Amino acid sequence: MNASISALLQQAVTQVQQGNIAAAEGILVPLNMRTPGHPDVLHLLAMAAKQKGDHDRAEHFFRESLKASPGQAAVHANLANMLAHLDRTDEALASYRKAVEIEPGFATGWHNLALMLSETADHDGALDAAKKYEGLVKRTAASAELFASIYQHAGNFLAARDTLEDFLARDPNNARGWNVLGSLLRKDAEFNAAAKAFEKARSLGFHDPDMYQNLAEAYYEEQELGKAVSVLDAAVQTLPDNGQLHYVRAKFRWESMPDEDHLAALKQAIPKQPNNISLWGAYFDLLSHEGRFEDILKGLSEAYRFNIRAPRLSLAEAVALSRTEKLDEATAVFEKLLQTDPDSAPPKLNYASHLMKAGDPEKAEKLCADVLAADPGNQKAWTFRGTAWQLMGDDRANWLFDFERMVNPVDVDPPEGYDSRETFFEAARQELDNLHRMQSHPLDQTLRGGTQTNGFLFRIKNPVLQALRTQINKAVEKVIADFPDDADHPFWCRRSAGFDFSGAWSVRLKSQGYHTNHFHPEGWLSSALYIALPQEVKTGSGTEGHIQFGVPTVEMGVELAPGRIVKPEVGRLVLFPSYMWHGTIPFTSDEPRMTVAFDVVPKP
Repeated sequence: MNASISALLQQAVTQVQQGNIAAAEGILVPLNMRTPGHPDVLHLLAMAAKQKGDHDRAEHFFRESLKASPGQAAVHANLANMLAHLDRTDEALASYRKAVEIEPGFATGWHNLALMLSETADHDGALDAAKKYEGLVKRTAASAELFASIYQHAGNFLAARDTLEDFLARDPNNARGWNVLGSLLRKDAEFNAAAKAFEKARSLGFHDPDMYQNLAEAYYEEQELGKAVSVLDAAVQTLPDNGQLHYVRAKFRWESMPDEDHLAALKQAIPKQPNNISLWGAYFDLLSHEGRFEDILKGLSEAYRFNIRAPRLSLAEAVALSRTEKLDEATAVFEKLLQTDPDSAPPKLNYASHLMKAGDPEKAEKLCADVLAADPGNQKAWTFRGTAWQLMGDDRANWLFDFERMVNPVDVDPPEGYDSRETFFEAARQELDNLHRMQSHPLDQTLRGGTQTNGFLFRIKNPVLQALRTQINKAVEKVIADFPDDADHPFWCRRSAGFDFSGAWSVRLKSQGYHTNHFHPEGWLSSALYIALPQEVKTGSGTEGHIQFGVPTVEMGVELAPGRIVKPEVGRLVLFPSYMWHGTIPFTSDEPRMTVAFDVVPKP
């Protein structure tokens, strides 16, 4: 290869690895004109486009590179990685298989093929691929983790645990292996054993951010809040530049120690690393959750003194300006953001929200349509587009938000062994009470005046909660069975042969507690199941404590009447599209209002 071309390619590789995509393309585009059909240039152009999120362009360059030189295992594998991310599973599998066919010694290819086969429930094929991987890398923590993951997907927790424990018996000082075991145990709600495994990994020098978060959660679930706080304190001391750890620590302290300054460690860390965008971003995210937008603007003026410029900070500025009623200034920042990064969804959707507040729903609707053209399943874009349609008087709003057909109240029956619905849900209330351990609402959630349980509720090995899950499954199946077939509708079209939980939790509201109006961006079907209700809600003639649908968040600054209000009843489950606005009307009582909520997604 020509020496100058080789040097330019290496420069481009460095820029791509550092995320400097504009600089990389500045090298690669003229190089592609100079050496048309060069497979390495085309491959790097594909990787640059992939990082930008331009998947059509990336796929074009991947396939052009392979057309120029079909025998590139790494290119097949990188194309497969992108196809897997886009849920084009069959094509991804074909590309992974081609990669290992071309290069049988390609360990990473076998590893990724095994994971994808496992995710598609081809457990035997996954095990065969994992054996090929292990044969190449020998018995390592990575190979043990791969086998454990395959067994987990197959529902064989004992085999997964045995695999890791067998590996650690042979290599007891492998820190990564202990961390993987801890993660497995945590997912299976073996919190005490998980904490011991994580502590072993930590003692062996493993200091991964996720490990600290998982260890803190394990202590929390074991009702050892003091240890959980100490772990997160140690985390930000050990990894002081990690904004996510600072965020988690501050959030945990907000919930568990509401009288303390939860931002103290972060405010101390930023002056020591004033150019760390991760720390500034965590700080602004936390302030945003508290509605402290004037403080965000003050913080941004300080950050800009250090010549920090990043889309993340500009977006925080635009949102803060909008929330503080500086509408024209916000519009200017949003417009500049779109010019700088025209393909990014978050600026477009935040701008759409601002535009509705500023009285321009037509332009907001067009931005949402742009996002949906690239990502048809974007729930936030559907929520905002529907709101824009409502403000425009467009009949498509009624098509998207069909409150009568899409909001489905259904009674959950008690399981065998309980003489009534009241007896069963009283038993559920008692078990859930034990899981509400915090003092304040989660900082980054929608509830106000109450508490929320931690983690996926139905992982808890409690017979009452597992019975509750079974009864919920039956009720959800009953509702979904009556859904219409409509391939052109973004909600109805997603129905499949089954569903999975993507999250489940419990909320306990006290007097004047409520949920702000919100939607769930990651779900398909969302819910509220009423476990316990104050007498005032049960027998009251008004709408206190009821759930309402169709009212946007107050921050959007638009006035829309509820499309439907549903009165809660103990044992009643209300199911609705995740993209639909919903919230709780405050109530007054000495008794709490307790719910279980969850999101489900269709099975592939």
